[in-house]
Amino acid sequence: MKIIFIHGRSQQGKDPDKLKKDWTKALLLGFEKIGQPYTQPLNIEFPYYGNFLFEETNKAAQKNFQDLLEKGADFSSPNVQEEAFIRELVFEIAAQNGITESEINLEANGDLSKKGIQNWRAVLAALRLLNKIPNIGSAVIEQFTRDVWCYLTNKGVRMAVHDIVNEAFTDDEECIIVGHSLGSVVAYNILMNKQSRSNIKKFITLGSPLGIKAIFERLPTDNPPRKAPSGISTWFNARDKQDVVALYEIPKDKYKGNPIVDNYNGVKNTSENRHGIVEYLSDPNVATEIRKCLL
Repeated sequence: MKIIFIHGRSQQGKDPDKLKKDWTKALLLGFEKIGQPYTQPLNIEFPYYGNFLFEETNKAAQKNFQDLLEKGADFSSPNVQEEAFIRELVFEIAAQNGITESEINLEANGDLSKKGIQNWRAVLAALRLLNKIPNIGSAVIEQFTRDVWCYLTNKGVRMAVHDIVNEAFTDDEECIIVGHSLGSVVAYNILMNKQSRSNIKKFITLGSPLGIKAIFERLPTDNPPRKAPSGISTWFNARDKQDVVALYEIPKDKYKGNPIVDNYNGVKNTSENRHGIVEYLSDPNVATEIRKCLL
């Protein structure tokens, strides 16, 4: 049984071999936690696209966000479509963390209904308010939205990422797919574009943003009604409720058909941002789901 690990954003400049070892070590720790240690060599693939995505996102970016925070919103805001996406996502995150539009309006010192520069000031205001909440960094949130936007809307970037990840797939070998963060979105799109999924025994998403409306409404594979990746036996989704990227569980009614996603919301991710992959993979429930497939 092959395990394909698909990483998320912010992995640029890292050693793919070390990342693979870190993920594997975390999973083995999870097996030990459930009293089912695995002593045989694991067949693991770790397709790495971190440097490519970082370079392409930087090319697509119209400005450095940190400069924007420091110099203010009088600098040019993103294009209309990108701004709408960032605004939706940031406001969803703010609302989930108890920040009201009135508070954002007060922080922005303006009318949220206005377009253009005032609209972008509201986004920055929401990010400043989010930055005051422990374990949430506004720059991380904003950069996450930029990376996701680049992947979702730039077909060339998306196809290149898919080409890299697809090298780990073979149609004649049984496998488990484990996608973390943006990697879960990449994995979902790849699975939806595959002709056959009969060899994929389990799809596991960790710290996934697939439950966020601003994201699932823009999935390139989104042909209404939205579908689950049929042909796969099980889709297991795990999240820490305090993980700002995994803002919501994956809604069953938004991904029609089988497999019906099994949401587990009880992960206690002790990493600083509640989003760390080591903590997800070593979670007993996550480890159990993977261990079931291994002899």
